[in-house]
Amino acid sequence: MAQGVTEGAKSVAGTNAILKRVKEIEPEDLLSSDAVVVGSPVYFGTMSGEVKTFFDDWLLKFQVFPGKMLNKVGAAFVTGTAISNGKETTMQAIHAAMLINQMTIVSAGGPFGAFGASATTGPDSPGIDEKELESARALGKRVAEFTAIIQRGSKN
Repeated sequence: MAQGVTEGAKSVAGTNAILKRVKEIEPEDLLSSDAVVVGSPVYFGTMSGEVKTFFDDWLLKFQVFPGKMLNKVGAAFVTGTAISNGKETTMQAIHAAMLINQMTIVSAGGPFGAFGASATTGPDSPGIDEKELESARALGKRVAEFTAIIQRGSKN
C-alpha cells in the first residue's frame, strides 16, 4: 500500500515522494515535507503501537510543537483482516493525530476514506490485490494534487 501511495504521488508532475518506515523518520523529514501520508495495520481497532509511538514522539522527541505542521497535508491508509475490522476507527485515530497538529486532511473517498485507502489482508486474502493497490495510488495522487493546489494558493 505504501509503495502504491508513493507511486501515485510521483505520478503528479513536480512531486518528490519519499517512502520511509515511521521508525526511520527524523524531525526534519516532517518539517520539510508539504504532505505526510501514514499507513498502519489495524490492531484491535486502532493503529499499531509503532505508529502510535511515532505520533507520540512528535511533541517531545521531535519537538514538532503545535503550529509547526499547520496546513501541511495529511492522509492515512490502513490494512486489516476483514472488510471493516476497525479500519474506520484506525483511520480516525491517524486523522485525529494529524488534526491535533493542525494539518489539513485529504481522504481517498468512502467513509473516512477507509474503503478508498485500505486493504483486506486476512488469512483468506493473498495480500494486496490490484484494486487495493490502485486505491493506494489514487490516494497518493490525490494528496500530491491537493498539495500542489495549496502551494499555488499560498503564493498568491
